Amino acid sequence: MEDAGENISLIRKINLIFRFSYTLPFFTASLCGSLFAFLFYEPSLHIVILMPLVVLLLAIFVNFSNDYFDHRSGVDKIRFSEREEMAKAMISDSELLKKIYWEGNPFDNHLITEKQGKVVMAVLLLSACLMAVPIILYGGWIVIAFGAIGVFLSYFYTAPPLDLGARGLGEVDVAVSFFMLVFCSFYVATIGTGDVLFSFVLDASLGIFDVKIFVFAVIVGTLVGLMRLTDSMSGQEAHIANGEKSVSVRFGLDGTAKIAKAFLIFAYLLVIIMTLFNPVFIILFLTAPLVAKAWKIMSLKEKMWEMKVPPFFFGTAFLTEILFIISVILISVFGIEWPASLSLL
Repeated sequence: MEDAGENISLIRKINLIFRFSYTLPFFTASLCGSLFAFLFYEPSLHIVILMPLVVLLLAIFVNFSNDYFDHRSGVDKIRFSEREEMAKAMISDSELLKKIYWEGNPFDNHLITEKQGKVVMAVLLLSACLMAVPIILYGGWIVIAFGAIGVFLSYFYTAPPLDLGARGLGEVDVAVSFFMLVFCSFYVATIGTGDVLFSFVLDASLGIFDVKIFVFAVIVGTLVGLMRLTDSMSGQEAHIANGEKSVSVRFGLDGTAKIAKAFLIFAYLLVIIMTLFNPVFIILFLTAPLVAKAWKIMSLKEKMWEMKVPPFFFGTAFLTEILFIISVILISVFGIEWPASLSLL
């Protein structure tokens, strides 16, 4: 495990502090919603561009504040023991995977101080708020409401007094957050193209409800919630030692694996529904090899299996978002649809 005493480059140090690879699913989730709006509706281009950028800043803030409060609670010191370092080494010799998979809390590794961390959190949140001003002016109170919910869920994911992650609500928090990243990015981009609500009180134009992006948002929320669930399994001993009541602690590793499998089935049933909307969405099943590998690991339960699973769920969630982006571009460019005689939805 690296710390400030080691000879690492400035770029490497910054990446270890901010965990940029972990922000990618946040950014691409918002991009899925805003791009869908751009390709099939007529939103303002500056809103389509700004929303994923604001989400990117908030994602960095979420991960960074999570590290800060986990450092304060001491849970990551317990989690990143020699046992987990051994398990990570067993996962893969891939340099890419090593860069993606987390190497430890930057505060615990002395890469940044608590005082510096407070300043960084304030700057990140302020920057995101300032960049969000044009979006607020565009969408009004609905944007403020969505933003307030998002900030609440992201901050109190690990922050006291709620610390939702330690109370068994971390997966719900993450799932709802990512559902909102996809669907609300689309919805806000289409504000002004829908009806007007309460026009006698507020100028509150509504966005558009599209069932396709709604269903996909549920898929993303489910998969990222599972990503959080399996990541929690990899730190089981630390959660128990810290007195947390996460899902994996409440149900045990075996019970949590069964829950993960059940929600995987649910997610792929929704993928089937997506293919009924348009045949191009069948490419979402290209994530199946990753899921099959994770399923096998959870079934065999070999030594340290719970620490081998999380990267596969990370890959499944992120790849699903990328495949959706590719799908909607193909649909838009080539006008692919089910023939009228075969259309079911």
